[in-house]
Amino acid sequence: MDRASDHSLDRSSDRSFNGRLFGPGIDGAGLEVSASWLGKLLTIDTELPLNIRASDLQIAAAGFNMRQLQVSWQDGEDAYAFFIEQEEARAAFLATAPQSLQASLADARKARHRIDTRFHALLGAYGLYLALPAILLALFLFNLDRVVGWAAAKVPIGYEAKIGNMVLAQTRAQSQVIESGPAAEAIRQIGGRLTEGSRYQYRWLLVRNEQVNAFAAPGGVVVVYSGLIKQTDRPEELAGVLAHEIAHVELRHSLQGVIKKAGFSILLSVVMGDWSGSAIGGGIATLTEMKFSRDAETQADEEGLRRLVKANISPQGMPEFFGKLAKKESGGPDLSMLSTHPASQERMKMLQERISQLPARSYPPLNLDWERIKASL
Repeated sequence: MDRASDHSLDRSSDRSFNGRLFGPGIDGAGLEVSASWLGKLLTIDTELPLNIRASDLQIAAAGFNMRQLQVSWQDGEDAYAFFIEQEEARAAFLATAPQSLQASLADARKARHRIDTRFHALLGAYGLYLALPAILLALFLFNLDRVVGWAAAKVPIGYEAKIGNMVLAQTRAQSQVIESGPAAEAIRQIGGRLTEGSRYQYRWLLVRNEQVNAFAAPGGVVVVYSGLIKQTDRPEELAGVLAHEIAHVELRHSLQGVIKKAGFSILLSVVMGDWSGSAIGGGIATLTEMKFSRDAETQADEEGLRRLVKANISPQGMPEFFGKLAKKESGGPDLSMLSTHPASQERMKMLQERISQLPARSYPPLNLDWERIKASL
């Protein structure tokens, strides 16, 4: 190789910078990659190199104390984010970025300056926190549920939706999702009736999995396993399950559970825009096995029944399905839902009593060909 070639390689090396890439098909912790500017193209070295036009990029300050740079873009319906954390890497990115991005970079610097000011105030508050360890410890030990409930109530809907978006992305990456077809459409149709007028924008996900399970994530994400649908005899039973999971979202039980499992660091990560942290991933990983308190389950049952009645769907489907789970507890399919949603006879009796107290009325059956829907799975 001649000297000119060596010099060219050295310059190319000087222009590169490292960061962490997040997007579809990438593990929740992200992928450490190297990138560089080639004119107005941002080139990211992956198994199949990514080349993104500067005009398609959005630049923002992110991370704790706004010391990271977040570079994001859309590829069709897929969203990607590239975080540059190290000071040298940020300097290389800034020095070689096209002139067209300078306005966005200036905005990022202003955001970092604002957060620096707030950070000093945060340090003062943190000092006060350190001065009261015994009080805080007693508060957490004796009032944990109350504190978690208070904290969840203070979380803006927008932040909660961001956690839900991460659940959605992680579930898509790790599961075989059924995007369309009769079963997926049935979930969206029934779920839409049950969530009419909600403050959340619900996302429905049908996963090909033989476990009899469903779970709700913060921000309006409801995941249903195909094995659950196969165990239903009529659409009203699925409606009962969906109503119960929707109630966990509306009452913010799912958010409270994530906070309790992952700690308040997950809220700090969301507020600071630090999507590369491990706190969020750790909290999300517990959703499929999250157990709610007896009071939370009772509240979700009652709210679910209320939503079924409001949507003009027979509420009998809820106790029918949970009662079915209780009878099959000793054998049959993998009833993972039993570990998180206790289906005791006492609970079934409570549901029937609540229904008997409702004003007498008839409910039209859901107009769905249920055998065809189950067969499609």
